[in-house]
Amino acid sequence: MIDVRWNSKRNAIDCILPITRPTSKVRIKRKGIFPVATRKEKLTKQDYIEWQISYQNNKTGELIEFGRIISIAFNKGIVSRKDIYSLINSIKDTETFEESYKISRRITTIMFNRFRVIYEKIPILRYSFEDGCYIDIALKHKQKAVGYQAMIYIYIPLLNVKSIFSDPLIGRESYTKERVIWNPLKDHILGLLRSFLIASKTHKKDIVENVIPKIVSK
Repeated sequence: MIDVRWNSKRNAIDCILPITRPTSKVRIKRKGIFPVATRKEKLTKQDYIEWQISYQNNKTGELIEFGRIISIAFNKGIVSRKDIYSLINSIKDTETFEESYKISRRITTIMFNRFRVIYEKIPILRYSFEDGCYIDIALKHKQKAVGYQAMIYIYIPLLNVKSIFSDPLIGRESYTKERVIWNPLKDHILGLLRSFLIASKTHKKDIVENVIPKIVSK
């Protein structure tokens, strides 16, 4: 589980992210595309953290990751009740990403060793920030059910984070079980909220009816 906490010394939200688990929900990618084995390859300025972010534990209902971020942000006055509900109301009647787009296939006439080449087209929504971070909402096939599901990823440049150790990240391999600290700002938080609201009807309903009431009613 990702550790999200309030840093009272710096008045900031600390998201403490692992960077040595290439098959986990948090991993390093080069230029946002190619996975990096951080224990073997030196980190560069072109590297990003890819975080497939969630908001609550589906079994217990406990707020995690983004749920913790927005809860702390509200309690510390980073985002207000007006910020949250103005955003919810501004898109409450719009269709979601899952309703509007589908994964498609294009069958070509190209053959490869007696196999026909087929291209799969996966729609992705991107929301960019001025500091180089961006959010991708990608449509994926459901693994244990029929249909599609929207997955939310936030990409964070390595230049925007600090290691829990004092050493600079760029130009070296990562240390064993190394973690880094990212401090989300108001724009990141509202951008992530928007992403979950437009991703799917399920996410929108869950955020509006379960997550937000837990936060603003405290």
